[in-house]
Amino acid sequence: MRDIWSGMQADKQLMALQLAESRACGAMLAAALRRVHPKGNRKRMDEAAFLIWELGEATVRLAISVTPKEGRALVETFKRLTLRELADPASD
Repeated sequence: MRDIWSGMQADKQLMALQLAESRACGAMLAAALRRVHPKGNRKRMDEAAFLIWELGEATVRLAISVTPKEGRALVETFKRLTLRELADPASD
């Protein structure tokens, strides 16, 4: 898995595809978040959703690079942090 990711990072076209896919998935997450929090700050929710998506992918890559116990703990921490943001996005 790490080798595949490293190969993608080295190829600009694959990185562009991955980024476009993350933006699209982040946009879907942001749309759902706006339905739940219609009075929230749209720009901040868009940014948070995109970042949550990207960090989720990074968390999984990290989790498979460490021991199973540490990997599970990292995923649980990511879920806890993400749920906190999704439950109460900034309303500035």
